[in-house]
Amino acid sequence: MSPTNHQIILIGKDISSVYHGIKEFAPDHIHLLYTSETKDIPEPMFPLLSPSIKISKYLVDAYEGASVIRVCKQIHSRYKGNFTYNISEGTKLMAFAASYVAWQFQANIFYITQHSERVNCKTFYKELMVTKLSNQEIIQLNGNHLAKYQDIKELKASDIKDSFQIKKFIETYPLEHTRLQKFFGIYCNKRLERLPVSHLFGNNLRFKQRNGRMIVILRGKLLLKLDSSAGVQLFFCGRWWETLIAYFVKQWCDTQTAAPEAWQNVIFRTETPMKQTKNEIDVLLNNEQKLIFLECKSGAVTQNDIYKIDAVRETYGGDISQAVLASYYPIDTALAEKCKDLNIHVFAPQSNEERIHYIETLPKWLENIVNKTEI
Repeated sequence: MSPTNHQIILIGKDISSVYHGIKEFAPDHIHLLYTSETKDIPEPMFPLLSPSIKISKYLVDAYEGASVIRVCKQIHSRYKGNFTYNISEGTKLMAFAASYVAWQFQANIFYITQHSERVNCKTFYKELMVTKLSNQEIIQLNGNHLAKYQDIKELKASDIKDSFQIKKFIETYPLEHTRLQKFFGIYCNKRLERLPVSHLFGNNLRFKQRNGRMIVILRGKLLLKLDSSAGVQLFFCGRWWETLIAYFVKQWCDTQTAAPEAWQNVIFRTETPMKQTKNEIDVLLNNEQKLIFLECKSGAVTQNDIYKIDAVRETYGGDISQAVLASYYPIDTALAEKCKDLNIHVFAPQSNEERIHYIETLPKWLENIVNKTEI
């Protein structure tokens, strides 16, 4: 009979490194050392664990090393087998105390970095984790549940083509675009079901739409033709920009050795109506053991938009997740400073001239963001 593999784990504010350590080393018995402030942190993790894993919990003092030492020694005296320590979480004092006991009992010690590397805390040799955390696992670890999403691998070629067409139309005919959007906002109250089949404006600008497809004509000249069944939504609801962001995110994913998960139109299931935090994510990217939330804005950016992005990150991704504001237009300097204060990355051109080709720089820009360590 093979010896039992024990993993002694310090619990802190983030549960993803705890779960990842369990997934990586597959222990038979886990020992969770928690404090009065972190006793509820592991709860979302338990449904994800194999039923065969035995779980023991121990209350310790976050700033009293003696309590951590006492509990760890009790575990060693009570159980036999192989012991490994995960000191990725908890206070520094808890980590020092646990490591002290681990050295005494010649147990293995590891630490998981933000980039899914595991550090052997005896040799300080670092290597990549063998296992990965899925979007679904990370979301559940934060106590949330999905309603639906679209994998960016399933982006439709017709939607991508129409989105590029819309971008070109906006840049070529800005006045006509503004007029159409004002009509949608004021006359239709931003509701697609209120769009007429056809409408003629005073300057002989006309649009026609049917079954999601649409055309725009000015004095007999065809300015825009959208063939996708989602064309109307892409145009009037700004989904064209979200689609292009997803398209270039996919381009970056395709360059990676192991393409990370990336989703579009992610909607979370909520038990009660949410008043402050929207429950929809434009684009969601898996960056090792943390998520990157991309909020796509094809129009004006307000301070409320920034606060919503920050709330979404905290609600659905936790402290180590990243947030990105991807704006088609340049954003106000004061709003850019607000993003910086909230640690929100900004992908936006510096000028209206730069915005024409700026989205093409997204893959290279994204490469810098995914390798950035958040504090």
